[in-house]
Amino acid sequence: MGGAGGGGDDVKVLGTWASPHTLRVRLALHLKGVSYHYVEQDPNKENTTGELLLPGNKQPVMMIHSGTPVCESSNILQYINDIFAGDLLPADSYERAAARYWADFIDDTLVDAMYKAAWGKTEIEKAEGKNQEAAAVRALEGALRECSTPFFGGKNAGYVDIVLGSLLPWVHSTDATRGVKTFDHAMTPLLAVWTDRFCELKAAQSVMPDVTKEVDFAMAMSLHRSAQRERANCYILWYISIFCTVPILFMISMLL
Repeated sequence: MGGAGGGGDDVKVLGTWASPHTLRVRLALHLKGVSYHYVEQDPNKENTTGELLLPGNKQPVMMIHSGTPVCESSNILQYINDIFAGDLLPADSYERAAARYWADFIDDTLVDAMYKAAWGKTEIEKAEGKNQEAAAVRALEGALRECSTPFFGGKNAGYVDIVLGSLLPWVHSTDATRGVKTFDHAMTPLLAVWTDRFCELKAAQSVMPDVTKEVDFAMAMSLHRSAQRERANCYILWYISIFCTVPILFMISMLL
């Protein structure tokens, strides 16, 4: 993979195809024209679907540049922006701060809501997640409206576009499994058009995972989580039955 931004053998990315955090790092490198060597990790090892989605220390992504490791996708994005040619953030100080705000909003608010809506422990929690997700999407629709440009970053995709764009495979896969459309042309027309425009980028097309593969993975992991929850419930019922049965047997033995 060639690129005007340099890189080559000096840049290595370790991650998994199923992780949005890995995807955003690869998107940033592609948009900057930086060549790199990608090493795929096992997406099933020590991770569930939710853990792959959420930010934090479980992110299965690392970039190594000239022997120096950089961890956590937001740190890696900032590093890429500082080290390699081109700027993913606006030149204006206020606009740079706004871009960082919306990037944090996506990670802290939208992602948490998506997680709750898709993998909440109860139907009530899932319903709350759906409402929070809808509110977050409306806020992003308003932010894009204020930009009055094709992308959050202006005429070209930038920092916020990368952060939100890295979630699109998960959005599409969870939409398919839940029978909904998060970025709907009727409710959020600007985000719907933005989605199509972002997916048409050469940088996106070269690294975006196949939606069908993503759906299959999400469904498999969802079944895995359901099985884990059912086993946990069985253990709880077993302990309850023991707790209730032992005193009764003791009482019977005392009466005999």
